[in-house]
Amino acid sequence: MANSERKPENIKQKIKLLKLYEILNKESDEFHPLSTYDLIDKLSLEGIEVTRKTLYEDIDVLNANGYEVMQTRKKCNMYYVADRSFDTAEIRILLDAVEASSFITPEKTSLLVDKIANLAGSLRGDVIKKNIAVFDTTKRDNEQIYYNVFSINEAIIDKKKISFYYYKLDAKGNKIPMHEGKPYTVSPIATVVSNDNYYLVCSNEKYENAAHFRIDRMEQVTTLSEEAVFPDNLKNLDFRKRKKELFSMFMGEEKSVTFEISKDLVEVAFDKFGKSVNMSPFGENLRFTADIQISDMFYGWCLALGDRIKIIAPKDVREEYIQKLRSVADSYRDK
Repeated sequence: MANSERKPENIKQKIKLLKLYEILNKESDEFHPLSTYDLIDKLSLEGIEVTRKTLYEDIDVLNANGYEVMQTRKKCNMYYVADRSFDTAEIRILLDAVEASSFITPEKTSLLVDKIANLAGSLRGDVIKKNIAVFDTTKRDNEQIYYNVFSINEAIIDKKKISFYYYKLDAKGNKIPMHEGKPYTVSPIATVVSNDNYYLVCSNEKYENAAHFRIDRMEQVTTLSEEAVFPDNLKNLDFRKRKKELFSMFMGEEKSVTFEISKDLVEVAFDKFGKSVNMSPFGENLRFTADIQISDMFYGWCLALGDRIKIIAPKDVREEYIQKLRSVADSYRDK
């Protein structure tokens, strides 16, 4: 009986170091150190009794095993944890990215913001959350996106096929089932964020190239027992190294395009194509060549820049763009 009565106390003593570091990690930083008495009181609330001497010894044990606890001296010893997995700037970037992402629903945005802010510790995390920039972003409403992403990535790891239902929206925002309401069956390759949407890149045995589906438009994602199957051109694909090539499979043929731009578009061009493009003077303008995935998205980008950009070559891309401009202009003419 005596051993049984001592058992809870023994357990508390065994987790003492864990609780001590947890308190320091969550409730202290270089601007808010905790005193010896603070730590003794907080451990006492957890049912763990320590003395000043044993607390010093415990902190020495943490430091000796790589759990760095910093010490400063005021009226008494003060302790804090400064080395965290993420610093404040990194956490800010993560929070802003979540707030600005339209494919994350409002509910999941709030949940993620709380979790990410807690990486900074409760004191600093509260300050960070109060100063989050609110983006004018239209959020999606498909709460299944978390489960979709989880199922897709599990299938990618296990090299299994998945099935799912897919829909688009009509003018009233109603769901229109695709594929005659039947599920798609595909072999998943990767998940990718592009143009503020979250995509599944996958292979379908009927097609040679990769296909893509918006994950927020997918429902009832299910991992199948069938092994994933890929055509020869997608086998052993290192997605991190060939991301651009893979996207060109469904976004359009890649070609080298020569542009002429006004000088005020220099930063716009660098943002779009990178600083490696070689610009040369041409009269009052500049010319350069870049590899482009030819698509309506590309032509739309050119159209947004108006007469400050011209496609010089190749001839077929130039002519196709001119034809699209004429088509747009014709749609505005009175009939």
